Amino acid sequence: MTDPLESISPTDVVEGATDWIREQGLTDATFEQIGGRLKMLAQRTDLFDIGEHRGRGINAVDSYVLYRGKGLEDPIIILAAFDRSTHVHNHGTWGVMCAYKGRERYQQWRRTDDGIEEGKALLELVNDRELAEGDVVWWPDPPHDIHRQEPLDGVMWQLVLMGRNAVGQEEDRYDPEAGTVRRSSLPATLASRGQRG
Repeated sequence: MTDPLESISPTDVVEGATDWIREQGLTDATFEQIGGRLKMLAQRTDLFDIGEHRGRGINAVDSYVLYRGKGLEDPIIILAAFDRSTHVHNHGTWGVMCAYKGRERYQQWRRTDDGIEEGKALLELVNDRELAEGDVVWWPDPPHDIHRQEPLDGVMWQLVLMGRNAVGQEEDRYDPEAGTVRRSSLPATLASRGQRG
């Protein structure tokens, strides 16, 4: 007998997301629907087996790709592990995240300036919460796709659907207290291996 959860595939999640976005746009209701489907996918016990292992990334200590569109403008689903707090960063795209294993502190900011002055970024904290396994959060498209994850029990894993393939791309890193931002590039160790993040 087949586990009914195994009939929910990463492709199903992306197809559902695509339909909801086409019908409703990028709204909280849409993100909530995507989060519900992602949460169902997170209940599968074979994600490590069906994913393509990619190893260390810019922020992740380990990761698997579960779905990747054909180009950088297409969605991607990753299963990523973190063993320390990330920088306050962005991805240049919207995303929906489901805590998979372990607990984390998730913080999200909204940009309040116009982004004209280079190196400056005024941010307002809009979400600061603890996530347990199965909890879902989302961030909108730029310029408000700014967040940080901090594991609370050693290594934590999360399942993430991003609207565009931002894995291994440059990201902006923010200092909310100083009101500054700087561009971060792919580390040389990853670039030399041809690793996409």
